[in-house]
Amino acid sequence: MATLIDFSTVSHKVEEWLNPDLGIASPSKAFMPLMVASILDVTEEEAYDAITDGGQDRGVDALFVDERDGKNIIHIFQFKYAGDFQKSKSNFPSSEIDKVLSFLADLLDHDEDMRNNCNPVLWEKVKEAWQSLDKKNPSVEIHFCSNTLTMVGDEKRRLRKSLEKYNGVRERHHGLDEIIELFISHQKPVIDRDIRIVDKDYYERTDGNVRALICTLDASELVKLIARPDDKDAVYTPIFDENVRIYLSSRNTINKEIISTALSDERHLFWYLNNGLTITCSSFSYAKGSRGPTVSLKGMQIVNGGQTSNALFEAYREDPDKVSDVLLLARIIEAKEQSVGNKVSETTNSQTPIKSRDLRANSIVQRKIEQALLAKGYFYERKTKQFSEKPKEKRIDAQSAGQAYLAYALDMPEVAKKDRGRVFGDLFDTVFSDDLLPENLLVPLRVLERINEVKKATQKRLRDEEAVQQDELFIIDGAYHVLFAVRRICVRDGINEFSDNALNKIDEAIDVVRKCVESNRNDTFSYNRFFKDTGTRTKIEASITA
Repeated sequence: MATLIDFSTVSHKVEEWLNPDLGIASPSKAFMPLMVASILDVTEEEAYDAITDGGQDRGVDALFVDERDGKNIIHIFQFKYAGDFQKSKSNFPSSEIDKVLSFLADLLDHDEDMRNNCNPVLWEKVKEAWQSLDKKNPSVEIHFCSNTLTMVGDEKRRLRKSLEKYNGVRERHHGLDEIIELFISHQKPVIDRDIRIVDKDYYERTDGNVRALICTLDASELVKLIARPDDKDAVYTPIFDENVRIYLSSRNTINKEIISTALSDERHLFWYLNNGLTITCSSFSYAKGSRGPTVSLKGMQIVNGGQTSNALFEAYREDPDKVSDVLLLARIIEAKEQSVGNKVSETTNSQTPIKSRDLRANSIVQRKIEQALLAKGYFYERKTKQFSEKPKEKRIDAQSAGQAYLAYALDMPEVAKKDRGRVFGDLFDTVFSDDLLPENLLVPLRVLERINEVKKATQKRLRDEEAVQQDELFIIDGAYHVLFAVRRICVRDGINEFSDNALNKIDEAIDVVRKCVESNRNDTFSYNRFFKDTGTRTKIEASITA
């Protein structure tokens, strides 16, 4: 049961997300982007942009289409916020179920009448969601989120029953207890654990500053290892913080096979059929030469094998006796230098096409940029909120800087907006090349900040339900294309694009992009689709040089 401390914790975090410039002027409004960012692990900008709350919102307060890391998930949110602690003891109102079910039915039916009963922001999100539904393996997750109790059981069952007719649609409930657990899990505590290995089935080797233990584990020992200390029936998710992949649930085909094998008569073959797992730690120790020694792990993380671990956990809950017969291979790697641990995490997950920002944070080039900008009085955050205690105007977020540079200097605005993961993925060496002057990251960010002020003003007017002209809406999806246009105008006019003179070209760039949008508008026009198209920047550049 959530406490006053829990309620206060959420309230304080909500205050940090108040943003009157965006029309987020009350705690109930600020709660929305806070939870979108926390649940989906997206940036502040993406969280704010996902908000659809207002007149004609159809009961949908936020909508986010997640295409990161090959995913294709439409996230639909409903929020309720209690302003005082006593109200937090009530349940999420079940009256909201029917609103979201009505919206979902129209969304999945591609009902064109939604144009007339959705506000402008929601309508653009609907069109984006339709594009997602037309792609491979789409799914929908509906989030009911509140700093109160979740829905009562009967209403949850009614909701689940209503969703059964849809393939790939599921609901998730986030009450105050779940939100606090989410915040705690994001703190990434140092984890120390003990695990017993099988008989003398182990081998140790050392190479320079890296030491490893190759061994066989009993699956039941793995289950104990990953269980929450205070609840043996739940997985302690922070133990997978440095794992590139997240658990895809027992519905995933591969995980179904893992569970099936663990519970089958051929479970003795599991050691041979499964790749096992990789554990990194700051140190490990055990009694060498003994049978079945217990290995003490300090600062451990399971960096590969998250799917296997979670699937075996689910299988164990179903039939612990059978899973106790399962053996699996494990590599325990002691990496005293963080760079080695990062490399292990990255290479053991090399099948993942987009690398995590965290895996690149300690690279040489990122450290060089940090030092170069520090000399100019700026704090370059290789890691998220690395310098949170420093003045906001002096902090340079690596992801934001990379995105802005990608759109501005490398002429890829559509990638900067919709494929931001590539900044630290396949485009990392392109963005952060040896030829990059660290100070050249600053002007694109300054220009983008000014453009975003126009964007925020438009969003605020929409949320305040003020009149907004159709030709003003492009800035919400097209900010990076305006940034691209600023540099092209500078080049045309012979202005140093990395000087503050670029700021004087923002109004012209906005006008250029607006006219380009209007000349391409038709009955099926979608801002999202238009600004995803690689041909759009060509059209913008042509209009600048004409």
